[in-house]
Amino acid sequence: MTKQERLKLMEEIQFFKDIEGQELDKMAENEDNFLHYKEGDYIIQQGETDTPIYILLKGKAIVTRNQNPNSELAKLKYGAVFGTVSMTENALRQTNVIARNDVVVFRIEKSMVQSFDAGTNKVFCRLRKGVLIERLEGLTLVVADLKAEIALLTIEGGEEENAGFDWDL
Repeated sequence: MTKQERLKLMEEIQFFKDIEGQELDKMAENEDNFLHYKEGDYIIQQGETDTPIYILLKGKAIVTRNQNPNSELAKLKYGAVFGTVSMTENALRQTNVIARNDVVVFRIEKSMVQSFDAGTNKVFCRLRKGVLIERLEGLTLVVADLKAEIALLTIEGGEEENAGFDWDL
């Protein structure tokens, strides 16, 4: 993939639209940060200790966990950002990210973040904040759905079976 092709992919993603031309050009320079995966390839594996953040430039991927590999936790499309927790917390990867078709991702290593100019660093911080807020909102919806299901089961199963359940979690 040529540098121009890499730049074209990057320029279609909102995160990169907010970065000045010289910095974007510098990012596109290093071909090693553009990784290609085929359908079924693992982009991230649960339990790994690596810390890069990835931005999906082309293709689709799914998120799973080893405990229930047939259950898709999320579907990712171009522009999706993933891997943020491991970089921030130096934690083991908690999920798998698997390519659903031919995929191109842009890998952001810690060393790259440290070399960003001030403007790009602000954009990167906004990106991480946005990702975390989006995930928190998603979890809030999941909890609300689970509470509704539990309430329905409580009604169907009788109150005595669920006595003492704290609904104000």
